[in-house]
Amino acid sequence: MSGVIYTILTVIFCALQTTVFEHLKLFGTRPNLLIALVVCVALAHGALAGGAVGLLCGVVSDIMGCGVFGINSLLMMYLGAGIGFFSSSFYRIRSIVVFIFAFAASFTYKIIYYFLVFYIWGKGAMLFAVVNEVLPGSLYTAIASVFIIKIIQFVNGRFSARAEV
Repeated sequence: MSGVIYTILTVIFCALQTTVFEHLKLFGTRPNLLIALVVCVALAHGALAGGAVGLLCGVVSDIMGCGVFGINSLLMMYLGAGIGFFSSSFYRIRSIVVFIFAFAASFTYKIIYYFLVFYIWGKGAMLFAVVNEVLPGSLYTAIASVFIIKIIQFVNGRFSARAEV
């Protein structure tokens, strides 16, 4: 049942990211809601669920035409699985933990993506991209992830209570 819910959330967040948040840019950047979803699921459910949702979000992002096909899928899958390994270290998932992991994941994702797509081919200045795109985007994604973890916790509470009845 949770696979269906996370698929629906992936589609909703992808639609929000490409429509609503396109007009809510801060410092010329928008949050990556799919990375925030991957981080929240990985922290809440572990490496397997984080990797699976990461792959799903990456494929959806690749299908939506966000860059070279396959890079998003691999990066998000590895981020979800990597963050999921740390999920057992936390007794409770607090907002500050989600914020820190989302910032680190988004920063890592954007640096690797920028390096593979632009910098390696000589099409951009790395320092300029870090200051103007990577840092503000990572901060915006981390702020959005604090709200997304609340949605994940609400959904998990609603459906786990129904499963017990």
